Amino acid sequence: MTNMTRRIPVLVTGGEGMLGRGFAAMASQFPQFELMTPGKGTLDVRDPAALAPWADRVAGGWIVHCAARVDVEGCAREPDAAHETIVLGSRHVAELATRAGARLLYPQSFLTYDGAVNPIPETESPRPLSFYGELKYAAEQAIVAAHGDPLIVRMAGFFGGEAADKNFVGRIIPAMKAAIDRGDRRFSVGTRRWQPTFTEDLALNCLLLMARDARGSWQMACHGDASFAEVAETIAVALGWQDVLAIDHVDPAAVSGNELGRRPDCAVLAMTRLREAGLDLQRDWRASLTLYLQRSFWDQYRLHI
Repeated sequence: MTNMTRRIPVLVTGGEGMLGRGFAAMASQFPQFELMTPGKGTLDVRDPAALAPWADRVAGGWIVHCAARVDVEGCAREPDAAHETIVLGSRHVAELATRAGARLLYPQSFLTYDGAVNPIPETESPRPLSFYGELKYAAEQAIVAAHGDPLIVRMAGFFGGEAADKNFVGRIIPAMKAAIDRGDRRFSVGTRRWQPTFTEDLALNCLLLMARDARGSWQMACHGDASFAEVAETIAVALGWQDVLAIDHVDPAAVSGNELGRRPDCAVLAMTRLREAGLDLQRDWRASLTLYLQRSFWDQYRLHI
C-alpha cells in the first residue's frame, strides 16, 4: 500500500488580486502546499458566514491573507468601507485561522511607516502618515490579538498581476500611453523613492518562509531602490517609448497635490532578518520589472512589438 503524504492546505484570500495571483503563479515551486485562491466573488472576508465553511478545508494548514483595499486615496474617501474590509476582514480571517488551527501569514504594507529613518530598520515602530496606513496597522493589531502567532511580512510597494495591477506600474502605463497618443513629448513623474518589488518574487519568498515555518515579523523588498521617475524611465525603455516620451523628474508635491493620503517621500525597508537567515530570494527591481513588461499582456501598449 502506497503511503501518500498529505499536502498542506493553503487558503489565499484575495486570490484574484495582485499578490494573490503571485502566490498562484509560484505555487508549483512548493509542491508540499495545496493552494486555494478564491477571489472576492467567491470569498468575501467581510462576511464571517462566508468564511466559516473554509475551517475544515484549511485545518492544520495556512491562511495567506491577501484580501485588502490597496487604494490609499479610495480608503480616505470611503473610510467606513475601508475599515470594514481591512480591519474587520482581517479580524474575521484571524479568527478563522484560530478555529482551524492554521498558521496565518499577513502581508503588511510599508505605508505603516513614516520614512523618518532610512533604511527602515525592522525594529522601527509603525507611524503611518495616511488613513490607509492607520487601517493596515490596526488590522495587524487585530490579527495579533485574535491569532497570537501570525507571520507578519512587511512588503515594499509592488507591481504584478497584469490586468489586476492597480499600483503605480499598472496605473502609470496607460497614462503614459495616453500622453503619447495626444502627441505629448514630455511626462512629469515625481521623485518619491521606494522599492518597486515584483509580486511573484514576494510570493515565492513568502512560500519559502512558510515552508520553513517562519514566525514573527519580517521585511521584504527588491534589491535596490528607485524614484517613481526612474521606474517610469525603465517602463519607457521596456515598451519602446524612449524616443517619443521623455520623463521629467519633478518634486513629489508637484504631481501629488490632490492626494488624500500622505506617503513618505522615501521609504526603503532593511531586510536584515531575511538576509541573515539566508532566505533572501528577491531580485533587482529593474531586472524583475523589465521581465514583467516583456509579457504579452503589455503588447497593447508597446510601440514596437
